[in-house]
Amino acid sequence: MSVTKKRIAGVLYWRGLSRDVMNYIRACVVCQRNKPDLSSPAGLLQPLPIPNANWEDISMDFIEGLPRSRGKDTILVVVDRLSKYTHFLALSHPFTAATVAQVYFEHIFKLHGLPKTIVSDRDRIFLS
Repeated sequence: MSVTKKRIAGVLYWRGLSRDVMNYIRACVVCQRNKPDLSSPAGLLQPLPIPNANWEDISMDFIEGLPRSRGKDTILVVVDRLSKYTHFLALSHPFTAATVAQVYFEHIFKLHGLPKTIVSDRDRIFLS
């Protein structure tokens, strides 16, 4: 329930209140420009610990929305956090977690082994 609707419902009521408030907010230019951030504040940023050895700690991310080339339109980026050495692996949509794991094992694991930690940006691909 929106904050505006709660405030109005505390004082007034009419049939279609929710719809009318929703339509008003969608049409109001000031309301669209000044939306309050209702999420809880983020905690303090904590730096990641410095890795002790190469390929012990890695970060992974996807670059999506690229033009199709040889059937591939996504790049999986794997970065060693100590040396900043990087591997770029081409993927095509749609891909699954099994596909990403297979590509990882074929190209990264065989060269560098299993890392102790993997850092990602928690985007929709990693969370799904």
